[in-house]
Amino acid sequence: MTTESKKTVVFFNTNKAWGGGEKWHLTTCRELKRRGFETILVANDASEIAKRATVEGQNVYRFKVGNLSFLNPIKLFVFFLFFKFKRVDAVIMNLPADLKVAGIAAKLAGVRRIIYRRGMPHPLRNTVLNRFLFQKIITHVVVNSKEIGRSLKQGNEAWFPEEKMVLIYNGVDTSVSVDKSRKLYEKQGDEIVIGNAGRLTEQKGQKYLIELAKLLKSDGVKFKILIAGEGELRDALQRLIDEAGVKEEVRLLGHVTDMPAFFNSLDVFVFTSLFEGSANTLIETLHFGVPIVAWDVSSNPEIVVDGQNGLLSKAYDVRDLKNQTSKVLGQPLAESGNSDLLKQRFDHLKNLDVLINLIS
Repeated sequence: MTTESKKTVVFFNTNKAWGGGEKWHLTTCRELKRRGFETILVANDASEIAKRATVEGQNVYRFKVGNLSFLNPIKLFVFFLFFKFKRVDAVIMNLPADLKVAGIAAKLAGVRRIIYRRGMPHPLRNTVLNRFLFQKIITHVVVNSKEIGRSLKQGNEAWFPEEKMVLIYNGVDTSVSVDKSRKLYEKQGDEIVIGNAGRLTEQKGQKYLIELAKLLKSDGVKFKILIAGEGELRDALQRLIDEAGVKEEVRLLGHVTDMPAFFNSLDVFVFTSLFEGSANTLIETLHFGVPIVAWDVSSNPEIVVDGQNGLLSKAYDVRDLKNQTSKVLGQPLAESGNSDLLKQRFDHLKNLDVLINLIS
């Protein structure tokens, strides 16, 4: 990309917590910069994404944004000047609050591409403000699963601009070979090692893993459940583990930095999230070739092809979860089909080309 044609792209993400959306914004910002774009990350000063982006030398600007910031003419004017002064060609926003203030300011500043990336399958309310934002402000709506697209359109068919919607799945770099050289945990004898990874929150449903452990133990199965992640429910989950009498079988590992070693330790990955936009964890699990058992809900069927790379369980039915976990360990999975799925649907660099076409 020549200096004359270099485009400036702003990633606008003021979420304080770190999650899949923040990982996507930082990873994509990094890759566009590598490809010659001028990239800027707008983040909350106290956020994890701001800290990580600063450490790796990204161009970070810090602003505080609230749900009603778009009603503050001073903030709108500040962002208008920011977009004008930086000669921004495209802005990619994350939160609804980001969309309202940055989207309107970008429109006033003449930014050509105003992109809202929706990462969760929450319903879109039919309000005057939303109709204005989606019809008049946004140029593209990026969704990372068909389920999110369905949730946006449901009940809004009369006015939702479906032609603006673009499906770009989350992904992994499929050209990078999987590192199988180390393990986080060495299984004992013939025990089954079950894994789960995610923030320790209600949404991630780790309480079901404790119920699963009780059933497996009552059946006399030798197993270990390894749960990677931190969150506000850690103490509550540990109490449930102790009360269920499975503290020898279920381990809360906390934050795990060496995820290859974690995945290499597993016989099966059991995913208990209540809902997801497009679970990065599941896609990474596929990349490591670990079979998956997940609820048949939300966007999970777009990632877990039943009988190919894992099995889908009846939603929130722990007995069926146990049965499917036992079943997936006893049947061979189609590794070649799994590889094809990754390359066709979840190749990060291939999917990034779709985004670049939007902003070029």
